[in-house]
Formats: sequence, structure tokens, C-alpha cells
Amino acid sequence: MELQPVTLHLPDATYQRLIELSMQSERPLTDEMVNLLNSALATNEALTSDIHDQLEHLSLLTDEELWNAAKSTASEEDNNLMQALLEKRQRAGLTSNELAQLHVLSAHMNYD
Repeated sequence: MELQPVTLHLPDATYQRLIELSMQSERPLTDEMVNLLNSALATNEALTSDIHDQLEHLSLLTDEELWNAAKSTASEEDNNLMQALLEKRQRAGLTSNELAQLHVLSAHMNYD
């Protein structure tokens, strides 16, 4: 894989957060930045597809089903798991299985 040089001008707070993440993951700063970028790019593609699928699904629901979905809440266990996955995604990235689990939880929370 060919590497391309990039120069970024970051706010100090962002740079300090990257340093913290790098130390927590015990990876070089450049590796941490590449991992975060790859995670964000993969997530954006997956989320775009997921949002499209969810919008299509919503168009098939009755008014009553839409109201029930809007009033529903997720279990504390699902909330905790989703929070942990979101934090791990920011910190170290997610495996494909974890990303799939995050999408399932998101869909479950949106339609239960």
C-alpha cells in the first residue's frame, strides 16, 4: 500500500485528544490517526446505507407504528452496550463484527 503525506493543522484540544488516544491504545500517533480516519470513513459509508434502509422502512409503517416507535425506549443493557461500542469506535476503532452489532443495536433502538 502506497502512503501519501498529509499536513493537518489541528486545534490544540484536538491534537491533545489524539495524543491521549495514542497513549491509551499504545500505538504511534500516525497509526492512531489513520485508524480513526478509516473508522470514520467506514462508519459514514455504513451509516449512509443504514439511514437509507431505515427511511425506506419508515415509509412502510402506519401512523400508529410510527408513534409507537417514537415513544419506545431501549433497555439499559442495550444502551450500555451501544455506549461502550461508540466509545471504543472513537478510541480504537471497531471490528467488522462490532460495527455490525452497533448497526443492529441502532436499528433495534429505532424500531422497538
